[in-house]
Amino acid sequence: MKLLADLPKNPRYSIFLEPLWAIPGTIVLFYAPLYMKDAGLSDIEIGLINSINLYFAFVFQLFAGSITNKLGRKRTSLIFDIVAWSVPMFIWAFSQSFWLFMIAYLLNATSKFVTVSFNLLIIEDVEERKRPKVFGIMNMIITAAGVLTPLAGFVIADFGIGKTLAVIYFAGGVMMTIMFIVRNRLTEETEAGKELIEVHSQTKVLKSLGASLRLFGKAFYTRRLFPIIIITVLSNFILQLNFFQVVFFKEELHFGDWTISYIPVVTAVTVMVLYLVVIPRLKQRSDEKYVSLSIALCTAGSLLLLFIPSGNVPLLMLTIIILAAGTFILQTYRDALLMNRLGTHEKADMFSAVQTVMTLIAIPSGYLTGLLYNYSPKLLFAVIVALYMVLMAVVFFLPVPSRQQQVMKANHHV
Repeated sequence: MKLLADLPKNPRYSIFLEPLWAIPGTIVLFYAPLYMKDAGLSDIEIGLINSINLYFAFVFQLFAGSITNKLGRKRTSLIFDIVAWSVPMFIWAFSQSFWLFMIAYLLNATSKFVTVSFNLLIIEDVEERKRPKVFGIMNMIITAAGVLTPLAGFVIADFGIGKTLAVIYFAGGVMMTIMFIVRNRLTEETEAGKELIEVHSQTKVLKSLGASLRLFGKAFYTRRLFPIIIITVLSNFILQLNFFQVVFFKEELHFGDWTISYIPVVTAVTVMVLYLVVIPRLKQRSDEKYVSLSIALCTAGSLLLLFIPSGNVPLLMLTIIILAAGTFILQTYRDALLMNRLGTHEKADMFSAVQTVMTLIAIPSGYLTGLLYNYSPKLLFAVIVALYMVLMAVVFFLPVPSRQQQVMKANHHV
């Protein structure tokens, strides 16, 4: 494909294979809250599972950078993709109790290792100016898989959400396992990864962890990097708070399963039009400008969500379009902005440290979301609007971009 011809083999093969994760993953993640409610879990129990998942994710995230440097990007991705996705998908297929969901979500928390290793595997050998393209295509594939959600909606209407999702979880586990093994065969360790495996081969994990946290501490005194970290961490926290969005649409706004199943489709079409038509025609802007635009869109969409009348499909879809555009641009350019401002040999440690803080702050979000939603569903989404307004204030502190400058100077460390 011409679109991928200028990319190295790691991102190219990963992009080709991503649909094997994205298709089942998008469907089950979208319907997960309804699947758990169908199994008899309460709002509080769902929120508690999310918080415990995030707590263990925080613990695993502490070691993600050091493990990735020690084992390599490729091997770490294979091991923990299977532990975090293949095994839980099979458990979820048979989950009918709080404890089975809990076990699956605890295993899924190890995906934090993959968050670091896979992002580095697909991005480290890519030219800096092409990194937003890689993130953009990956995000587009995941979002585009949402066009299949109405098909799941058809089946759910006939067989119920429990039976339908159980089959999709099981089939998804098979598809993902095949994908992880094939991708491992086709990709290769990055150049920086090879160097760091050698450097860290005799380094103890705890010592490496200490070095990463010290490096992260220095970042707080770096004026150019600090607001980028705040935006990354806080926007992820907001994403966690949105967990009950689909439940809100069904229970509070009284939209049917058929209408709800089209939300991922509208999201996917919005993202594809943005990536393939709109963004290529825009004047070339810095990553900082795109991040600012995305936060403004997310704020507007979240505010509009509060005023959707019960059963008003056109206003629902307009809100979804604005939120989809804002979220896609934010995730694409926020991640590229962070990666481009980190030094070559600090990427694993710094990215892992940012993810650690992100997860630590997100830990209470699951339980907090359940409590807020249980008390007042609209209050939860009002809090989200307030947090986006905080991000709009942080945007003003983003530095004026310089010519491809990296904030953290590249140097080797043990």
